[in-house]
Amino acid sequence: MSGARMLPFPSALRRFSSLFCSPPAPVQNYRHTLHLVGCSLLILQFFAHGVFVGDAFAQEIDPAVRTAAAAGPVRVIVELRITPPFKPEGELASPAAVEAQRRAIAQTQDDLLASLAGTTFSVARRYDGLPLLALEIGADALARLEAAGALVTRVSSDSPRLRQP
Repeated sequence: MSGARMLPFPSALRRFSSLFCSPPAPVQNYRHTLHLVGCSLLILQFFAHGVFVGDAFAQEIDPAVRTAAAAGPVRVIVELRITPPFKPEGELASPAAVEAQRRAIAQTQDDLLASLAGTTFSVARRYDGLPLLALEIGADALARLEAAGALVTRVSSDSPRLRQP
């Protein structure tokens, strides 16, 4: 990192916590220490949960899919990231909420398929009530799926023994 000044971690943590976690009135020194430790743990928890991490859209790509796609077309199940997050339809409050979720799923499917234009892929199945797509993809389409972190949460192999008509 040219031009960037790297602070040692404890110093950077102390500076960050002093900016965003105002210490209590200096009644007793141990209270200040406890406050600093508490704020530090809170900051570390954010890091652990990915709040401050650069890759906000983490994905899981099945290693078997990578291997198979390198050799030729492979059938996959793509789990989509929808907003608001998916809930089983039985847990939704009303038929309107079910319809809104289905529209969000359909829109995300359309967006993902549009992003795959120009690659080797075919649609095996679109699901109405689940944020999933069954696709047959080549290596170029897999690369696009990996780049579509805002739309894709997981790509897994579509095993023949698990396929349904």
